[in-house]
Amino acid sequence: MKQLFVTAPRQVEFQEVSTPDCPPDGILVKAIITAVSSGTEIRVYRAIPVDKEGKYLHTNYPYKLPCVNGYSMVGEVVETGAEVNNFAVGDRAFVAQPHGEFAVELAKDAVKLPSNIADEEAVFLSLLRVTQTAIRRGNPTPGETVAIIGQGVIGQSTLALCQAFGHPTIAIDQHESRLKISRKLGADLAISPDEKDFNQRVHDFCGGRGADLVIEAASVWPAIQTSMEIARQGGKVVVVARHTDMPNFSPVNDPYLGKDVSLVSSYTADPEGQRWDYNNTMTLNLNLFEKGKLSLAPMITHHFPWNEISEAYRRLDEGELDMVGVIINWS
Repeated sequence: MKQLFVTAPRQVEFQEVSTPDCPPDGILVKAIITAVSSGTEIRVYRAIPVDKEGKYLHTNYPYKLPCVNGYSMVGEVVETGAEVNNFAVGDRAFVAQPHGEFAVELAKDAVKLPSNIADEEAVFLSLLRVTQTAIRRGNPTPGETVAIIGQGVIGQSTLALCQAFGHPTIAIDQHESRLKISRKLGADLAISPDEKDFNQRVHDFCGGRGADLVIEAASVWPAIQTSMEIARQGGKVVVVARHTDMPNFSPVNDPYLGKDVSLVSSYTADPEGQRWDYNNTMTLNLNLFEKGKLSLAPMITHHFPWNEISEAYRRLDEGELDMVGVIINWS
């Protein structure tokens, strides 16, 4: 089978590897499509570690190349383990696995896809799990305004979920092409932080208070500073984007300290067995799709055949900002 590997900084290749054996409690899936998580995958493509010492490629994952990349696949089940009774050959499934022709997943962690959910939206279920967790960390109550800074694939997914949950939303990005997508997703206000009346317009939208919750999905410290500025007194800022740049301001000095703003990071779902663990989070996202309350279609901007994924990476790496939702076709 073909498996994608990052072999060196900004170098990827497909290698022939053995198709994995299906475990007794798992399923073997043949890829239909995979999705690119442009933040995480391009950082790995650039071979940038997550820590200053350069020991880790992901949290608790040692830095070592070559490595696989990606974590979003929709495929057809081609084999089930002897202990599996919730999947059958021919089912469609979402699995959080890297770009490759086949993948195995424990049946308890795979998501069976109903017929009325399109492959192209279901393939973003892992990203929606990340964004739903970030929203929960912020815990906005009904009627509270959520501002999302950064309208890449994570920011747009956050926006779509906030719309599904009924929150007034502000989409913030420097690039008009992304704000156009945000408006199609239903943003109540889509605005660039470079506009001269930016702060005033945001505060006016929020009744003069500032945003109740700001979710930072831009991966740069100036975005955290903007988040602190537009959050209301006693509001909350949740950082969902991983940062590899260095701070350029102090979030615990004036004027930010006096606002009593909570600054929170968000990375993973609750531990297994808790109310909003991985499976319960995935189930809610699936239900929102089924009921027609959630749609990601406007953010899907590009398709590439599997053998051109290096071109997709190159263009994302070079900052092609009209690329948001990128899908890799394995047909």
